[in-house]
Amino acid sequence: MEENFELLVTRVLNSLDKSDLEQINSLLKSLKDPTICVGVGGSHVVSTFMSKVLNSKNGIITTNGTSRDMRYMNKTGYQNVVCCSYAGRNIGVDVAFSNDLNKYLFSSLMRDGVTNIIYDCDREHSFISLAATLVPMTILLNYYLDGKQDVIKDILNNGKGFVVEPNSVYEVMSGHESLTAATYLESTLAESGIAIPIVHNKYDFCHGRSTTGYRKNHSLIYFNGDTELDELLLSLLGEHYKKLYVLDYQYDDAIVNDYYLTYNSMLLSRDIARSVDKDLSKVDYSPVVKKLYKYRGEM
Repeated sequence: MEENFELLVTRVLNSLDKSDLEQINSLLKSLKDPTICVGVGGSHVVSTFMSKVLNSKNGIITTNGTSRDMRYMNKTGYQNVVCCSYAGRNIGVDVAFSNDLNKYLFSSLMRDGVTNIIYDCDREHSFISLAATLVPMTILLNYYLDGKQDVIKDILNNGKGFVVEPNSVYEVMSGHESLTAATYLESTLAESGIAIPIVHNKYDFCHGRSTTGYRKNHSLIYFNGDTELDELLLSLLGEHYKKLYVLDYQYDDAIVNDYYLTYNSMLLSRDIARSVDKDLSKVDYSPVVKKLYKYRGEM
């Protein structure tokens, strides 16, 4: 884990140097109709961010989901599906493409029969996707920023560390503007087993969800946009939780800010893992993982 975090920024910047950004940007720009973005695990973090980028940059209707959702959702009105997958080889990708939509794969590897949007990513040995998540997100942010990389480099070179008191439950206070970051935390804490995540929408918290942490020993991760609601919640929740970790918004641009929050959530997850002497890259996972990961049956 320590090695993968030490190499994370280098791997991301290498991807910007090695990837064919002009071709990637051209293909992303060609998406001009309603589009479904799909991903699972770490790639669902990427698809969440992609959905927001395409909606804002291309001005199109987008929906974010998982591979299995494609089996059950009504796809009427949509023209495209973009599947985010590091390798593009699992059954989730097959299911995502089992329809009549225009098919795009956002991946590090090519696949026959679809439009490939390929980025370069240094190989990473890790149970939890770090570079495999942040690299494609960075490629998308580069597209959103029209190739202006100063902001990206500023974010990557100014990550924050956290002093963490170990806990078994972390509640996360979020919303649409921090959805990618919250998705990363939920996925990472659950997949690694280092803690139990509970994600709240900020306004939903005003309608009874405060009961979950009441008289419990939970910790809270709060994405702070400095609104009137944020000020109220933060004024009340300091004594409600064992420990409060506040990640303040730093950018007025919502897309850039969500990227910033996601990167710093990665650093927070590292420090949570350190606090319980666990390794996000070498997880003591359940024996059912190997039986389930290669599942290729009907969904």
